[in-house]
Amino acid sequence: MKWNPLFVFYKSNSIVIILLLFSLNLYSQKTVRYDLYVKDTLVNFAGKEKRAIAVNGQIPMPTLTFTEGDTAEIHVHNLLKEETSLHWHGLFLPNKEDGVPNLTQMPIRPNTTHIYRFPIIQNGTHWYHSHSGLQEQIGMYGNFVMLKRPNDPTFRKGIDDLPTLPIVLSEWTNLKPENIHRMLHNANDYPALKKNSVQSYGEAISAGHFKTKLQNEWKRMLAMDVSDVYYEKIFMNGKPSSELKSISGKELKAGDKVRLRI
Repeated sequence: MKWNPLFVFYKSNSIVIILLLFSLNLYSQKTVRYDLYVKDTLVNFAGKEKRAIAVNGQIPMPTLTFTEGDTAEIHVHNLLKEETSLHWHGLFLPNKEDGVPNLTQMPIRPNTTHIYRFPIIQNGTHWYHSHSGLQEQIGMYGNFVMLKRPNDPTFRKGIDDLPTLPIVLSEWTNLKPENIHRMLHNANDYPALKKNSVQSYGEAISAGHFKTKLQNEWKRMLAMDVSDVYYEKIFMNGKPSSELKSISGKELKAGDKVRLRI
C-alpha cells in the first residue's frame, strides 16, 4: 500500500484544526463566581418586627446572572445558627448540585461554606431558593437569569440584547411560617376571616348547600377560598412598589425598550 504525503498532510492539519477549535471553545467558557452570605436579620415590612433571612444584606436574594456556556461557581457562607441549603429551581444540572439537604447533599452547617459548581447549559429566567425548613418564606428566594450566547442561532436582535430588569414577585406575612403550616393542617378560619371570605351556616343554607358545608367541615376543607394563607403585603423586588428610572447607569426615556425577567 502506498502512502500519499499530500493526503497525510491534509489529514494531519485537519486534526490540528479540530483540536485547536476544541481548545478555543474549552477556554472560552467562563467561570462566574458569586459569594452569598446568609445571615439573620429583623425587618418591619407590615407594621410588626419579625425575623427574616437576608443574603448579602438584601431580600430577595441577589439576582444571579450567567450566559449559557458559563460555569457557575456559587460560594454559600452560612452565618445562621441553623442549617441551610440552596435549590436551583428548573435548572438542568448534576444531581449532586441540586441542593436538597440529606438527599443530594449534606446540609450547610452553621459557620461553614459550601460551593455549588455546575455548567450553565440552558437560557431563560428561573429562580433559586432555600430548600431547608421554611426559610424560603422569610426571605431566601431570588432571580436566576441565564442569557443566550450572542452567537446562538436563535438569538433575536432587538429582544435578547435589550437591557433587562429582573423582577421577583413575593408575599409577606407577619406570622411565623411554622404557624401557617400548623393552621393549614388544622383548616383554621383565621386567613378567611382576615380576607372576609368565611362562609356562614346561614349562607350555606340559603344557597342550598348546608349538607355540603357539613361534609366539608368534617373533611377539614374550607369553603370559599383558593388561597388558604393571608398575606399582609405583596412585593415586587422586596418593595410594595418600584420605580424604574435607569438601568446600568443609563437614564431611561420615553420610547426606550426594557425586557422584564419575571
